[in-house]
Amino acid sequence: MVLRLASPRRLDVVVAGLAVADVLGRPVQFNALPESGGLKLLDSISLSTGGNVSNVGIDLAKLGFRIGAITRIGDDALGRFILQEYKRHRIGSEGVLVDRKAQTSATFVGIGRDGERTFLHTRGCLANFRAADVLNNIQLVKRAKILAFGYLGLLPETEKELALLFRTIKNKTGANILLDTGGNPRRQPKLLASFLPYVDYFIPSYEEAVVLTGRKTPEDIVRYLYDEGAPNVVGVKMGARGCVVATPRATEYVPAVRVKRVVDTTGAGDAFVAGFLAATIREFSPFAAARIANAIAADSITAVGASSAVKSFDHYVKR
Repeated sequence: MVLRLASPRRLDVVVAGLAVADVLGRPVQFNALPESGGLKLLDSISLSTGGNVSNVGIDLAKLGFRIGAITRIGDDALGRFILQEYKRHRIGSEGVLVDRKAQTSATFVGIGRDGERTFLHTRGCLANFRAADVLNNIQLVKRAKILAFGYLGLLPETEKELALLFRTIKNKTGANILLDTGGNPRRQPKLLASFLPYVDYFIPSYEEAVVLTGRKTPEDIVRYLYDEGAPNVVGVKMGARGCVVATPRATEYVPAVRVKRVVDTTGAGDAFVAGFLAATIREFSPFAAARIANAIAADSITAVGASSAVKSFDHYVKR
């Protein structure tokens, strides 16, 4: 069953891929759990949305952009919670498929006192997500400027379809494509080379970029991605060390924005993606977009939950 909810006539971004219900517990030390049958008290346990569709989508909506979603949820309480959050943030849900054969994807996120996270995850209905989920909603993508797809590394059954999917999106919609990584991507050089020429924006995290490319320095990673056919903007997200962003003509290091206290790093990479896309849509250069993206990612780690601390786009432009 596909839910048909009101969506804006035109969209800035359609976000496709993972919608997850996150159960956030803090503080959690996984090396100091109670013995079997024991109990440990936490300061807080909360329910939040997760995955790139939720995190990037909600961040962009809070920044003031028009968003559509393509994903799967189960016919259960967690799925209804995700839909409720999309409705609250005015994210178009006509591309959300309700899968009656599997539960909503869910993650327990254990947050340490330093804000770093450990995950326990069930894929649920997202194990059934395929390129066809996006292609069946190609009319939705046609209404958007950008398709943001994720995560490479967490949708293994879909990876072999990415070249066909991205080529079709390019040919039939003209939308620009951003691809993001997550989880544990494998090094598959032929696969990467097959879809990279269709990807306009590809800025994986450093750890994932090292695995994907076999290169160790950001400069070598960037060079490898261009050698494999990347046509536009590539880069490397490096967390507290900032990021490296490149175009075919120039490469620039952009330092991170410091915060007084790190509370929860959940969704920081997604906040960067949202900020980068927002600034790109507003016609900032890739390097200026990366500076804004770093500021939004920095704000995102100052509160529990991926999107809690994200403000309006104008707030970051005026900083």
